[in-house]
Amino acid sequence: MTTDPQMDQTFRSIARLTKNWPGRSVGPHGAGRYLNSAGSLPPILWFFNAGHEPVNFYAALDPEQQFFALRSLSVIMKPSPERDQLGAKMAQHLAEELTDILPNDIALVGGNCQGAPYAISFAQRLLELGHDIKSVAAIDAMPDRAIAVPALLNFGEGAPERNPFLNDFALTSKRVKNLFPAYRQARLPCGHAQYFEAENLPYLLANIENFIGTRIRAAAHQ
Repeated sequence: MTTDPQMDQTFRSIARLTKNWPGRSVGPHGAGRYLNSAGSLPPILWFFNAGHEPVNFYAALDPEQQFFALRSLSVIMKPSPERDQLGAKMAQHLAEELTDILPNDIALVGGNCQGAPYAISFAQRLLELGHDIKSVAAIDAMPDRAIAVPALLNFGEGAPERNPFLNDFALTSKRVKNLFPAYRQARLPCGHAQYFEAENLPYLLANIENFIGTRIRAAAHQ
C-alpha cells in the first residue's frame, strides 16, 4: 500500500467507482478487478473509463481468457498536465502492486481514450519488473511515450478529429515508428466512446484477435 497521501486518495477514489465491477478486487483499496483467474490464456489488462465498459468486454470473453479491469482518472480529475502526471504515477504504482499476482507473459495491455497513456506507463513498468508484454493497444488516442512493444492503434470512424493519421499521415507515421517497434492502425465503425456497445464490441475484439493472433471471444460471440 502506498504511503503517498495523494496516491492513496487517488486509489480510494478509483475504488469507489469500481466497487460494482465484476471480479475479484485487486490492487490498492481493491481498485482493480481480476476475472477468469483460472483461465489458461495470458491476461489482457485494460484501463476503462466507464462502468459498462468492463462489464460488456468481460461478458464477451472466452472463460479461458484471464482479464484485469482497471480504471483511468476520468471524472476523478479534469483534464490537465497534473492529471497526466498523476495518472502515469498511479499506473506505475499499480503495476508494482499487481506484479506478484500476474503471470510472466501478458498478452495485451490497453486503454481507451484517457486510459491509453496510463496503459503505456503501466506496461513499461511491468517490463521493468521482468514481465513479457506481447502487445499494447489504444483507442482514439495517440500515446506519447515510447515502449519496445508492438502497438495496436484503434480509431473510431465517427470521430475523425481523434485520428492524427487523417490529418497528416506521413508525419504521424514517422512519429509512431519512433514510439513502437511495430504498429497497426485499425478502424472501429463507431463514434467516440461507443466501442464497448453491443453492436460495436465485436469489431474491437476482432481487431485485438487479429493483432495478437489468439481467439479471445466466447463461443457465443464468434
